[in-house]
Amino acid sequence: MKNIFKSILVLSAAAFVAVSCNTDNIGTVYESEGNATGLSFTQSIVNDTEISAAQTTFPVTVARSNAAAALTVNIESTLPEDIKVPSSVTFNAGEYKTDLVLDISAMEVGTSYKGSVTFADENAYDDNTAISSVSITFAKAFSWVSIGKHKYTDDIVGPLFGAPAIEYEVEVEQAEGFNVFRLIDPYGEVFPYNDPGDYRLGVKWVIDASDPDAVVFDMTSLGVDWGYGEMAAQMLAPGKMVNKVITFPTDGIAVYDDDGGYYANRNGAFKLDLN
Repeated sequence: MKNIFKSILVLSAAAFVAVSCNTDNIGTVYESEGNATGLSFTQSIVNDTEISAAQTTFPVTVARSNAAAALTVNIESTLPEDIKVPSSVTFNAGEYKTDLVLDISAMEVGTSYKGSVTFADENAYDDNTAISSVSITFAKAFSWVSIGKHKYTDDIVGPLFGAPAIEYEVEVEQAEGFNVFRLIDPYGEVFPYNDPGDYRLGVKWVIDASDPDAVVFDMTSLGVDWGYGEMAAQMLAPGKMVNKVITFPTDGIAVYDDDGGYYANRNGAFKLDLN
């Protein structure tokens, strides 16, 4: 995870020592002069674009130098509505740090979310020393785990050139905790119809079977070029996963090269067997 930290400027030695990154007086512990609480966020920037797809919450730490009494502070946010931000954060008596816990369960994998959280009451902190607002950039990413080689039947590339649909094994990864699968170089060296120079490596074709009755994938370059430009596959109709076997309907896929687009899966033979 990639977090950029700016040290808190207001916490006393009784609470904990924090060193400022943006002051000339490096190493000094600053005391709040503008209010009695010494309230501040502990970071001005949070940039985490590798959050686990399964993670549902994210803590943003808030601190204070005076913990004699309980304290509730109102919060404002400009983050997108897919991130739920509490309207306030509360310290118990004697508590110097607490977390503003963001609900990130509705974040979509691969989408970037940006905004900020801010103390709503300007009288609650000392603007000269406190970090009163946190700029946030979030994105979720799948954690991929190899599940070995599985049988795949091509009804996209070979049949486009009049060859029979053919079954062969491809390397497959699964998103940890999800029915989302990634084929690794399915039209690389392992594709029986290829000759050296017909393909490039590095292709990762993601097929999302989260809904087994509506299996989907985004338009994906297949990395194979038989002289008409690199081919790409696009879903035209959702597929299905039954007993860990993924299929798509006849003509439910299109294939593109530099000459244009063509129906694929003309034989209805496309199959990824994950057993």
